[in-house]
Amino acid sequence: MPILWRYLLKSYFQVLLFCMSAFIAILLVIRFQEIACFAASGASLKYIGLFTLYQIPYILPIAIPISCLIGAMILFQKLSHTHELTALRTSGLGLLPIAQPLLLAGVLMSLLNLTITSEVTPYAKRLSKQLMYQITSENPLVLLQKDTLIKLKNSYIDLKTLDPGKSAEDVIFIAKQSSSQRLGIMTAKELLVKNGQLLGKNVSFISSMDSKLPTYDHLILENQHTMQTEVSTLMQYLHNSELDEIEESSSLRDILAKETIEKPDRSLRISKGAQVEISRRITLGLSPFTFTLIGVAFGMDISRHKRKKGVLWAFGLASFFMISFVAAKSFRHTPHFASISYILPHFLICALCLYSFRAIEKGVE
Repeated sequence: MPILWRYLLKSYFQVLLFCMSAFIAILLVIRFQEIACFAASGASLKYIGLFTLYQIPYILPIAIPISCLIGAMILFQKLSHTHELTALRTSGLGLLPIAQPLLLAGVLMSLLNLTITSEVTPYAKRLSKQLMYQITSENPLVLLQKDTLIKLKNSYIDLKTLDPGKSAEDVIFIAKQSSSQRLGIMTAKELLVKNGQLLGKNVSFISSMDSKLPTYDHLILENQHTMQTEVSTLMQYLHNSELDEIEESSSLRDILAKETIEKPDRSLRISKGAQVEISRRITLGLSPFTFTLIGVAFGMDISRHKRKKGVLWAFGLASFFMISFVAAKSFRHTPHFASISYILPHFLICALCLYSFRAIEKGVE
């Protein structure tokens, strides 16, 4: 490897790794609420540590591109201000050979980010869910807490908590019944967990049954002075609810395999949700290269005086990318618009960066 490549790559990766560490620490603080909710469910220190570790793959797809931008920007600003860039150009090197090692590093970081986004992050999400399910299976009353990571959809819960996750008083639980498409109500004076059993006192159930007989009473009322059931039965209901994995928790290979199996005619069309999710992962995979290109193009400064024009352009393009990325989520029901919002910013940013390269080559400040 040429000495110039080693010098540039060493400086680039030093800043990149430092920025990644800082962003991981900052974004972990942002996700501290989820970690605190998991800890409040009565998890052991081992599980809390694993849950915190599983949050890192959530952070990396965003931390890596921003770190690439900062690393390339700082490096080329340093080369410009110390006149090393001028010395390299006067020795006969063009801008592209000078930027080539960083662009290749950006390609490698894009491949890494695509792997993390497509495979590692969904795997970490599944492991996080398994941990939450495991804690819930040991202590099902965690589901009744307001600050819980597992939300029962189409339900309403009101209670007076005595011991968080272990016992509760005056419980009211209302949920939609999938069989009859009606509401079911359960009230209990007291619920507690003991030796793997869910125990209840003064429990009442109001439910309904779907019947085609017009004279049949659909309403069912049941009162129990005491109730006892296995915790596993509650977990069976939990896994049968709408909490199962969606596209975001599936790897890219699983999504493509599912689309292939569900289309026996082997048509090329894929579902809307899969199309949006694939576009999201592709744009995150390409973002390290795009952000590195921004840092290289707008980190160069051929002016005699230090100017902030390049920094402002880099900040604006990065903000434009992030705004488009967030806005694409609002088009999830129209996958074509969502895909355009995800992919189009890459082409626009690359075009502006190439224009900046040509201007610098011509000596235009």
